[in-house]
Amino acid sequence: MPNLSVTAPNEGKAGLIPAKTEPENLECPLGLVTTWLVPNELFYIRNHFPYPQIDMATWSLSIGGQCQRPVAFHYDELLKMPRVTKNVTFECAGNKRFFLTPPAAGEQYGIGAVGNAKWTGVPLSYLLDLTQIDAGVQEIIFTGSDSGQRPDMPGEFNYQRSLPFQKELLAECLLAYEMNDEPLPFKHGAPVRLIVPGWYGMANVKWLTGITASVTPFKGPFQAVDYLYLQREDDYQQAVPVTEMKVNSVITWPSKGEVLKPGTYVLRGLAWTGKGMITKVSVSTDDGMNWTDAILASPEHQQFTWTFWEYTWTISSPGHYSLMVKAEDSLGNQQPRVSSWNVKGYGNNMMHQVPAFVPGTPMVH
Repeated sequence: MPNLSVTAPNEGKAGLIPAKTEPENLECPLGLVTTWLVPNELFYIRNHFPYPQIDMATWSLSIGGQCQRPVAFHYDELLKMPRVTKNVTFECAGNKRFFLTPPAAGEQYGIGAVGNAKWTGVPLSYLLDLTQIDAGVQEIIFTGSDSGQRPDMPGEFNYQRSLPFQKELLAECLLAYEMNDEPLPFKHGAPVRLIVPGWYGMANVKWLTGITASVTPFKGPFQAVDYLYLQREDDYQQAVPVTEMKVNSVITWPSKGEVLKPGTYVLRGLAWTGKGMITKVSVSTDDGMNWTDAILASPEHQQFTWTFWEYTWTISSPGHYSLMVKAEDSLGNQQPRVSSWNVKGYGNNMMHQVPAFVPGTPMVH
């Protein structure tokens, strides 16, 4: 049983970039990430409410709703069940919101609300099979222990999300109690969190306490109000749910404002997508006029995970340079130069652009 206190411990904030203090939201400093798996203390943190209080002596995971055999399990019982390990990258749906024009409300994340980790836990489908889900079930609802008030409506709410009852999707999911071969850290959802490979981070419910089978669509605020692509304010009739991640990439070195000298450099970055795999990353050093393929630099790269990329760039003369990157995946998705704008600023996968300056007088040829 993990050593969880009833309040949040002061876990690894070193190096993380604050986006908001209350509740705590922190970006990963991607330029410091040199390993394919992000160390637990550098993995980004996204919260909607204050940290919950967890008492492991009384904690259990209940599974019920429209099923034949409702069940509840203590932590030690989950540890004895079949286990699976998956490497999964997920990204906050609000990542890159800072770059949108006009600005969109919400946490103004730059590029660091994304991470790749090794997750170990119980296959979700194993637990659902134990309960014998009824015919006609449309969705599975996941309830976290974190709760609080929202600014847009009265009442107290737990963080809750649902997934469609689709066997192929649910078969990919797991309830993780380990992260990178260590007990799942409290700030990342211990004792158990849901992992939904290929989906944006909001689907990966933390501090999981309940799973409910439902014959009707879930209408909780984090499903029916938040995490929707809205083209116009309050136009929920035309809203499209945020689900799978879009193909995306970033430059992690050099960073904005880097002053370089003429010479040869290795540009570095990361690329990821939803269901497919990254198949191509291209780099431009002249504001998108010319593109050259980068090298995919992660031998471990697999479905549902990101890849490092590298590009060797030789600077022959001083001047201002506009570095850009774009990615493609195995399903034919291509990263746009400018992402389609939406009211809540979700799913921004516009090409990442970094200015670089090489001081001096341009050489005369």
